[in-house]
Amino acid sequence: MSLLGSGRAKAATTAVTAALLVAGTAVPASATQYTSIQSTSWSYTDSAQPKQSFVNPAGDAPIGAKVTADHKKHVSKSYFTFDLSGLRGAKVLSAELSGRETAVADCSAPRGTELWVTAPARKAPTWDDQPRELTKLAGPGSLDVCPSDYLDWDAGPPLQQAIDAGRTSLTLVLRLPDDQQHDPRFGRTYRPMLYVSLQKNQPPTTPVNLKTGQHACAETPLVRRGGAAMSATVSDPDDYSFSAEFAWWPVDHPDQRVTGIDSYVNGTEAYFDPDAQLADGVTYAWQVRGKDSLATSAWSAICRFTTDFTPPATAPAITSADYVYEVPGKGGIGIPGDFTLDAGGDTAVVGFRWQAGYEGSGGYVAADRPGGTATVRYTPGSDGPMSMSASGVDAAGNTGPSGDYRFFVARNGPSMTCTPARAFLGETRQCTFGPHGTDGATAYVYKIDNGPETTLTPGADGTATITVTPTDVRKQYDVTVRARMTNGNLSGPGGGRLDIDRGLPVIDVPADAMVGKPVVFTLHATLPGSTSFTYVWDDGEPVSVPVGPDGTAQVSIVPETPYSHYLDAFTTTAGGLVSATKQQYVSVATNGPVVTSTDFPECCEGAYVTTPGTFTFSSPVPGVVSYTYSLYRGASGTVPAGPDGTASVSLTPLTTDTQYLTVTSTFADGSVSQAGYYSFYPKSAAPPLTCDLTGNARPGQVVHCTLKPVQPGLASYGYVITADGVTGPEVAVRPGADGTGAFEFTAPATGTKIWLNVTAWSANAAGQRTDTSYTSCYVDPAASAGPAKQAVRAV
Repeated sequence: MSLLGSGRAKAATTAVTAALLVAGTAVPASATQYTSIQSTSWSYTDSAQPKQSFVNPAGDAPIGAKVTADHKKHVSKSYFTFDLSGLRGAKVLSAELSGRETAVADCSAPRGTELWVTAPARKAPTWDDQPRELTKLAGPGSLDVCPSDYLDWDAGPPLQQAIDAGRTSLTLVLRLPDDQQHDPRFGRTYRPMLYVSLQKNQPPTTPVNLKTGQHACAETPLVRRGGAAMSATVSDPDDYSFSAEFAWWPVDHPDQRVTGIDSYVNGTEAYFDPDAQLADGVTYAWQVRGKDSLATSAWSAICRFTTDFTPPATAPAITSADYVYEVPGKGGIGIPGDFTLDAGGDTAVVGFRWQAGYEGSGGYVAADRPGGTATVRYTPGSDGPMSMSASGVDAAGNTGPSGDYRFFVARNGPSMTCTPARAFLGETRQCTFGPHGTDGATAYVYKIDNGPETTLTPGADGTATITVTPTDVRKQYDVTVRARMTNGNLSGPGGGRLDIDRGLPVIDVPADAMVGKPVVFTLHATLPGSTSFTYVWDDGEPVSVPVGPDGTAQVSIVPETPYSHYLDAFTTTAGGLVSATKQQYVSVATNGPVVTSTDFPECCEGAYVTTPGTFTFSSPVPGVVSYTYSLYRGASGTVPAGPDGTASVSLTPLTTDTQYLTVTSTFADGSVSQAGYYSFYPKSAAPPLTCDLTGNARPGQVVHCTLKPVQPGLASYGYVITADGVTGPEVAVRPGADGTGAFEFTAPATGTKIWLNVTAWSANAAGQRTDTSYTSCYVDPAASAGPAKQAVRAV
């Protein structure tokens, strides 16, 4: 096995190595390139023909001696030349030169093959005129076979020396040593091509195409804030990720040189903006160089620029005789007008940046002299109120304050006159276009709704006529027309919407529509030639009926639910024209019962809770035999209707919550009406509660409380005490002769401050309780004595 190792194995190992050690420093693989070169030409010399050179001959490359059939001895050396022009400035990190034996005279004889660097030769070598052999390459390493199909030498040092010497080519001689060269037993031949596999790094190219903003390096531009961005074209033969170092300095202070890095060059475009580090009114020089992790290019040429960060101070004045601030305005869409921009003598202004209209027209125009004027021609693209703004611009591109000018653009769309002016759907009309004022018209361009544009040529009188027959009720038939004026521009839009009677039907709605009863609607056609009506009730299926001789039809519908409904109807002619659709709102009354009560009116608060109230049921529809009612979370039942069709029930609300009563009517045929609904609000009957307690109670303190009557039919009171979250037993209190009740309790013993709550109510003889009153306090060992009364609210 070769001392250098198998070349194939080495190449494979090198290809996956993330970094190489060069002079003791780790080199990122991205900084280098793996590549290979091959010899570009070869030749050999022959001692039997000492003055002849054999250049790129057919066959293999001989070295050493051989005896031919004519008994002549031929001693040869083979020369190989490599083109190094693509490696200019390269740093060679590793290089392996390889070749292949094709024949060996005697494999038992030791291989003595040598590879030498020769001095540059001006002509092909001969045996008598051989180039000087300078340096022997280490090697070869070889596979342990004969002939060997892979021999390798370390070509790094000689390759680097040739590159450093500025040579564009390198010639090597393949030969045997002097003690073997003349012995035919040692003779060998090689494939006439040598290869070099190398890892290298070349410095980035010297940057070119230098620009300051958009200015070439040859200029010395005046730049505004943000206009001094420096850019250049730079590349690296090896590195896909490299940087560019920019340097800049005031030309009169080269000692103030500052640098900045574009750390990732995008492709070949290097960029750096030094704006934040520049002063106003200074001329700077700058240059740039490329850098990778191993090498740096030469500095580029030097460019210059001068900063001007001070904008003009004067807002331009804008005037125009063609467009003024008057209603209804002058000119029109497509009619150009001249506007004068005046810098007012501000000599910093060398031009103007202007903008006008909603379409974004504008641009830059130079002044006739510094501080002078310029005229711009603007053609409005819309009519009505309009404005133009302009700012002065100095030589560096700084923009000063803006001046504004307001004006009105007149409407100049063509006229449109239609005959007849109004007609039914399906009827034809003629519409004539005419030019606006003196603008003239060489053509009219019109469209209907969003249809295609059509161009018409006007007659001698400047007008043009179209024929329109509206047939689709869904379309608007908006006609938009513009004139191609004599100046070649299109005018503003004219035209308008055709006045079409779309034959909207009329629907007669009875005033007594009710759930469950047939409702007869009369439909009236208005579109001439209508032969049928199509109607839809709510979201149902369409139904078609014929139009009668008088242009009407009647339809009967039985509503199944009350309140809001819709009846849609349209007509169709024998020719298939469809009218507009009439949507008619229909209010349908319910057949559910009506509930009334004087004790508990629906509008407002009624009688006290636990007090019975009378509720009367009646029906808007005759024939009721009974009513079925249900009080939410209360009583329910059925009551027969009286001779007058009404019925009454007594209901007692047991809470002060809003009460909900639902009632239905049952008719003689067994059918049931829609539900009727009634809600009411009982009044609180909680007894007012007062106790002789102010602030906190002391443990063991006796508290006296009084209850006053509110509940009609009051029979008793009750209360309960909750102390520190624990509720005690309910206690009944007998009312006195005046209806009041009194009770006392002792604040519980406690070593800490606790919360105490008293809840009270009243009840009637039936045991129906009212809502509650309550009072609360802390029981605090630290409380002071002091009796007082405390009124509390009902709940």
